[in-house]
Amino acid sequence: MTETHSAQNESQDHPTGFHPVRKQPSLISRIIHGPQKPSPPSSHSESPELPALSDLKFTGYSDSTRHRLLDPELAHNIRNLMPPRLQLYNEWELVYSMDQHGISLNTLYRHCDPEFQRHQLKLRKSKIHEEKGYAEDVVKNMVTFSAHEHNKGQRPHGYVMVIQDEKKNRFGCYLNEHLRATDHKRYYGNGECFLWKCEWYDENKRTGSEGEPHQKERFKAFMYTGMNDNMVYSNHDFIAIGSSHGQNGLWLDKALYSGVSYPCETFGNEILNEPHDNKEKYGKFKVMGLEVWRVGALD
Repeated sequence: MTETHSAQNESQDHPTGFHPVRKQPSLISRIIHGPQKPSPPSSHSESPELPALSDLKFTGYSDSTRHRLLDPELAHNIRNLMPPRLQLYNEWELVYSMDQHGISLNTLYRHCDPEFQRHQLKLRKSKIHEEKGYAEDVVKNMVTFSAHEHNKGQRPHGYVMVIQDEKKNRFGCYLNEHLRATDHKRYYGNGECFLWKCEWYDENKRTGSEGEPHQKERFKAFMYTGMNDNMVYSNHDFIAIGSSHGQNGLWLDKALYSGVSYPCETFGNEILNEPHDNKEKYGKFKVMGLEVWRVGALD
């Protein structure tokens, strides 16, 4: 089950009761040209059908990683809300995992940096090319070096953060820019960013059925409202996503040990780690798992 919360503005082409006047052909024109035939409907009025998106492929998990937070259903729900240009990428790469890379905010920032990711990609490619011979690589690099340097950083990227707390709740965010430590208190990101949560609910209670509680998960997303532009602020002490009146939609501490979620005006979100009918003003949680995924190719 998927729910999306967003601010929508309705508009009308003409004021109520007003219709544009259509110019009628003159009597002489009707005699010469005959009666007018209705024009065929414009092909531009019909939106072309978009091709079906291919299945997603997840890369970056090591064989020893047991706690994997992202699954195809969750990724599909997030993908449907990303910009169309990024929905076309069917391969998501794990750039940071608390389970694989350790618990460190600085490590998270380093692994989220596209330059670091390019360096890692270059190392992986160099190992593959070792068997092909030195001469072949030199010629190939001479041909492609200029193009790669020119296009560096031009490809669109998106980043998905997935958090799991001590109650096995999953929640997080989609960001149009990579997380990084900023020296000045300046927010970054744009209206493509959003918060999301997977909420547990009792299916029997929802349908009015009797029997033992039947817990299921539903996906909820909280899109940019336009109320303010406080999308992302991150430094060496914390990560904050969304903000209003000093309260953050999602906040993580320096140790990546604990966090807080408040409703905030930036995204109009519920508390991410609590059910929607919870009466608390905010939710505290312990971070038991954290992953950051890059959507979009490096080269």
